[in-house]
Amino acid sequence: MKYYQKNLIVLSLTNFLAASSWNQVIPFLPQFLQELGAGPRLAAWSGIVFALHYASGIIMQPIWGKLADRKGRKLMVIRAGLCLSCVYFGMSLCQAPWQLALMRFLNGALTGFAPGAIALIATNTPGRLAGRAVSVAQTTNAAGTISGPAIGGLLAASFGYRTAMRLSGFSVLFSTLLVIFLVEERKKPQENEDTSLLEDIRLTAKQPPLLLALGLVFLGTALSVAVQPFLTVYLQSLSPQGSPWLAGMIYSLPGLAFVLSAYPWNRLGERKSYSRIAVLGLAGASLFLLLSAFAGSIGKFALLFLIYGIFLAAVTPSAASIIARDVDEGFRGRAYGIQQAVINIAGLIAPLFAGATADRWGLGAIFWSTSLAVFALTFLLWRWSENAARSGFGTLNQRKALF
Repeated sequence: MKYYQKNLIVLSLTNFLAASSWNQVIPFLPQFLQELGAGPRLAAWSGIVFALHYASGIIMQPIWGKLADRKGRKLMVIRAGLCLSCVYFGMSLCQAPWQLALMRFLNGALTGFAPGAIALIATNTPGRLAGRAVSVAQTTNAAGTISGPAIGGLLAASFGYRTAMRLSGFSVLFSTLLVIFLVEERKKPQENEDTSLLEDIRLTAKQPPLLLALGLVFLGTALSVAVQPFLTVYLQSLSPQGSPWLAGMIYSLPGLAFVLSAYPWNRLGERKSYSRIAVLGLAGASLFLLLSAFAGSIGKFALLFLIYGIFLAAVTPSAASIIARDVDEGFRGRAYGIQQAVINIAGLIAPLFAGATADRWGLGAIFWSTSLAVFALTFLLWRWSENAARSGFGTLNQRKALF
């Protein structure tokens, strides 16, 4: 077995474990906040706790991406895994909402396991196979999002939220040990010109495919993250007698959809265009999220939420494939770091927007307001990319990569 094939297997497994651990905890943070005494400010605290993770990552993730390009991607994956396991143990010890908010802030600043693993795969896999390998790793990551909420719901119901967090910490620690002993980084970063973060942003602005990928990731993240902090609470309002296990299963439906459809979307993108597939995915996901606001029952909501997840699965792998295919290898680690920063910006804005919307018009308004906003912005991004391709922005190959 070639080393990059072994890397793909190991990193896909560790991505699965890391995502599963993450999703054992994240869906149930609103309920954990209730235990910590959030009381009538639950919606506001939920938005803050989710947003702070992304707020700190806006600054730190590009820095980690730059270090990955200089020191190696494997080292950054190990660093992220050790930090993430410590954060989970710290969360299990929280006694007040502000303490949980602080741990989430540290989480965003110190972690980045999945982006580091994706960058390692992309740079240590032959170019013709890189997009496909990235899609496989992201699919296993999504598989973790399926199992995580269900496992977390069972653990929370049986042992409490704190035990679920500690077990998540152990799982990530085990994943990090697998990376240390089994993953090889033969294609080391080469010496590149030492650039500042501002210079990296300027370089990004000169690469239309990267700008398009970042726009797609921003909108896909916003569409997903706006819903996540409030989903289990909203499901409780639809079915007051529903168990945490049922809420966890519904929470995991987009992850199931990702596993089932991400790879076919990626193969379709290879034949047609990654950009077109991602735009189609955003438009379809926005439509079905809008419809889910008027479902009225938990069964109809689950069906619409699954279809929403199928369309959303087209976005992130397509954006990652654009970066893997059309961004210079020496800039790729920084590109994934900047992508993670964009994800964090969307993750900061979307929950705060959703929390304010929920306070004013109720939880159901989160779904229709977010979907309408993302649909409109997707249309503008699509028009921009067409104009960029026509106007001569970037090199000829970069313009061809847009649409």
